[in-house]
Amino acid sequence: MEYRPQIVKSLRTLFVSREHLFTDILNIATAGEMRHIMDAFEEGDVYDFQLSHVEDLKDPNVKKLVYLIHEIDRVLEEVKTSNHILDTELYERESDLDKR
Repeated sequence: MEYRPQIVKSLRTLFVSREHLFTDILNIATAGEMRHIMDAFEEGDVYDFQLSHVEDLKDPNVKKLVYLIHEIDRVLEEVKTSNHILDTELYERESDLDKR
């Protein structure tokens, strides 16, 4: 595999890891500090949580994980910028990436 496609693949991995981390943060927050908010929802309700919903929580574990997401976002942008990688490249099929 060539260098650039490997960088793109690594960015994809980092992005997926960020999504998993965000889900974990929500699970921690809704089991703890945000438990009362979850009482307002009924089974099957859907809500689109954003990072901003948990950024001001006081739970030290949530704070550390939110910090980590910010660092992941920073690194994603730095690597994309320094390698001139477009967002569209991150969504290409893996097989198309290997052809480059």
